[in-house]
Amino acid sequence: MDETALKALLAAEIDDALAHVAAGVGPQRRKALDYYLGEPFGNEVEGRSRVVSTDVADTIEWILPALLRIFTATDEVVRFEPTGPEDEEAARQATDYVNWIFTRDNPGFLILYILFKDALLQKNGIAKVWWEERAEATRETYLGKSLEEMQLVLADPDVEPIEHSAREGLGLVRGPDGLPVEGPTLLHDFTVKRTRRRGGVRIAAVPPQEFLISRRARSIEEAAFVAHRVRRTVSELVAQGHDRALVERLAATGEEAADEESAAHAAHDGNDLLADPGLNPAMRELWVTECYIRVDWDGDGIAERRRVTVAGPGCEILDNEPVDGVPFVSLTPIIMPHRFYGLSIADLVMDLQLIKSTILRQILDNLYLSNNGRHVVSDQVNLDDMLTARPGGIIRLKNGALPGQGHVLPLDTPLVAAQAFPMLDYIDGVRENRTGVTRYNQGLDADALNKTASGISQIMSAAQQRLELIARVFAETGIKDLFRKVLELVCKHQTAPRILRLRNRWVAMDPRAWDAGMDMSITVGLGTGNRDQTLAHLQTLLAIQQKAIELQGGADGPIVTLANVYNTLAKLVENAGLKSPEAFFTDPAQAPAPAAAAAPPPPDPALVALGHKAAIEAARLALERRKVEAGIALDRARLGADIALRREALAQKSAAAAADCGRRAAAAAAH
Repeated sequence: MDETALKALLAAEIDDALAHVAAGVGPQRRKALDYYLGEPFGNEVEGRSRVVSTDVADTIEWILPALLRIFTATDEVVRFEPTGPEDEEAARQATDYVNWIFTRDNPGFLILYILFKDALLQKNGIAKVWWEERAEATRETYLGKSLEEMQLVLADPDVEPIEHSAREGLGLVRGPDGLPVEGPTLLHDFTVKRTRRRGGVRIAAVPPQEFLISRRARSIEEAAFVAHRVRRTVSELVAQGHDRALVERLAATGEEAADEESAAHAAHDGNDLLADPGLNPAMRELWVTECYIRVDWDGDGIAERRRVTVAGPGCEILDNEPVDGVPFVSLTPIIMPHRFYGLSIADLVMDLQLIKSTILRQILDNLYLSNNGRHVVSDQVNLDDMLTARPGGIIRLKNGALPGQGHVLPLDTPLVAAQAFPMLDYIDGVRENRTGVTRYNQGLDADALNKTASGISQIMSAAQQRLELIARVFAETGIKDLFRKVLELVCKHQTAPRILRLRNRWVAMDPRAWDAGMDMSITVGLGTGNRDQTLAHLQTLLAIQQKAIELQGGADGPIVTLANVYNTLAKLVENAGLKSPEAFFTDPAQAPAPAAAAAPPPPDPALVALGHKAAIEAARLALERRKVEAGIALDRARLGADIALRREALAQKSAAAAADCGRRAAAAAAH
């Protein structure tokens, strides 16, 4: 397919989508907006009551707080489920990161508010999710810098020089010994532009009148053609990188006609879509349509999705590139099977607002006539006095006419207001049955205390079911699709870890290793109607867990663990309307490890010195004792040796004496 055929195809798709809106949902949405704003119906009669009941606005504004509380009661709007045991940590980080992106990087609450209000009023709420590379430029000026310092600044690839001047001055120069000293040198004054490029996920609510979809589509993902049609200035298009000459030529060719719905919204806002910017051509506006279309661009017989941006009356192509999906999500409070557009709450209430306004006008007209009734007068009455109704006013009669002669006769006007009030109650009852917004959950019934508690509970439960159904439909359609697209974008485009502070800890989020197709569950918070009931259930559950811990002899299972108790306590905190359970209780899975046994305190130096002295004295005494013992042992050894020597000497003497005696005896015997 060539570019000419593509332009013709896009022009046909855009015209068909605009015609589909103009013939169907466009007038219905304009009518709903008029009813919400309390605009006149167009059937008003001059001189009669023109009051308009605001049932559409009242119903929507009562539903909005309950829905927003359901989705914003906690910081965790969605939760990702792991696809395998190895994905547990990745799923937990993905849950934290995606919720952070929605609530911190983007105005999550305002996005939900606008989405829900569009859906309740204009049939469908549309959100756009895309990855945006942002360039933030800042101007920096440096004075009195050396050449080396200037070169260091300019070495940054994100820095672009703008101005530069050099002058003589005093600075640090290298001295003869190689050390820096102050001396005359050339100083540089320069200005640079530093551009910081950051990428991130952007989320925005799209006005319903700017969104186009094929009339044959049943959902956004299945649609063959989806587009975002918006007015852009020449300056904005050039800043986005489009060819300046082409954009200026398109802006100079003339203005493209606006559709009726866009013109009506502009009229409500006091804008003129055809206004000429005059002497500021850069602010000229033209219609730009960002189209997502399935087309066989490469001629292989298979239609692929491409993003084609066109502008101007002739659908001039500004860019054309392949894409994986469509950056839009949609939600509606009442799904119409097999159709893209559903029903809004305004569709359910507009006819009741017309009927109720008509009844109120009749009641007020009746009161006006009762207070300022009609009269039958004769020709003897001064008509100017009769037509001037004021308290204590005087009515003059002509000459000869006397009061009481029937010159002024009032026409009786029966007061029907009392008979009309039950009809108003009936209309309110029909509205409550249709929308689920009752006088009980609004706190408007003065007789509620006189009714039984069970009866009031049943009425509120029945009404709550309608609101909970709307919340569940929102969750399972637009909200789930929105957060899934956020996960897909960060997994595809984020190229480096991002450091975030979560639960008082710094965590590195690196989605490159995550599974973009992991399962996701929607965490629906607590509405206003069931908080007390949920609180009672949680308190009962906590008491049962405490008994189970006593029976099992600790919190280590097998029935109840500390993690089970923490989950119950976290739900109690959330039920109280507080968003950070970790501020009150610590998750056992993230609790710090038990501190090691504390080391004994260092000994007192004085005691250490005394101990050393005592040890030295004890050692000296032991040495002295050993010396004494050694001396005694030595003396004993010496004494023993001396005794032994003396004994031996005595024995020798005795032996010698005995031998001498024997010789003498032998000699005597011989003689």
